Amino acid sequence: MDFYAVVAFLTLIGFAGLAALLLVPVYLFLKREEQASKRWTRDALRGRLREKKQARSEQDGDPPER
Repeated sequence: MDFYAVVAFLTLIGFAGLAALLLVPVYLFLKREEQASKRWTRDALRGRLREKKQARSEQDGDPPER
């Protein structure tokens, strides 16, 4: 290998390493946020359903569920 090929190869390896160093934490953060949003959505839908049931039971004259 001549000198230019070695420099090009090391530059490529360095660029890939730097990209991984910068992008892996962002990827992990986005995955954590995606999981949190799924939990939040599930809880929000459950709460909204509970509110609808309570509103219906109040309209029907039933005591609220607990």
